[in-house]
Amino acid sequence: ELLLEMREILQSKGFTQIPQLSSSRNLDVDTKFDITPDGFHGTKRAVMIGINYVGQEGELAGCHNDVLNMKEYLMDIHEFEEENMTILMDDGVHPDPTRDNIMYAYRKIVAESQAGDVVYLHYSGHGAKLRDD
Repeated sequence: ELLLEMREILQSKGFTQIPQLSSSRNLDVDTKFDITPDGFHGTKRAVMIGINYVGQEGELAGCHNDVLNMKEYLMDIHEFEEENMTILMDDGVHPDPTRDNIMYAYRKIVAESQAGDVVYLHYSGHGAKLRDD
């Protein structure tokens, strides 16, 4: 119902995008979604990457917003602490999402995490497939 209402609102305002909900697994939208399991007592950590490809061909407009909205959601709803979140964006404010910085952030979250911690990884940007030779 919500997605249909969103589509109508967007269409009435001249937008052509179609909001969709997708998942690689069956998703019961009537069941509570929680990133943190019941009885959790560890540390909540996140690496969040937003790449708008500023000044490049194929520049995107919403990836920084995606990261900032998810950061706010994780902090406000799931009680993540900002000091346990690594944000990489090509916005001139945060560290750049270079290959080295991304790999360092992933290595760091792995090294710092312990059994029982929650780890959230978020990527917003273009995607591609490369053959792994």
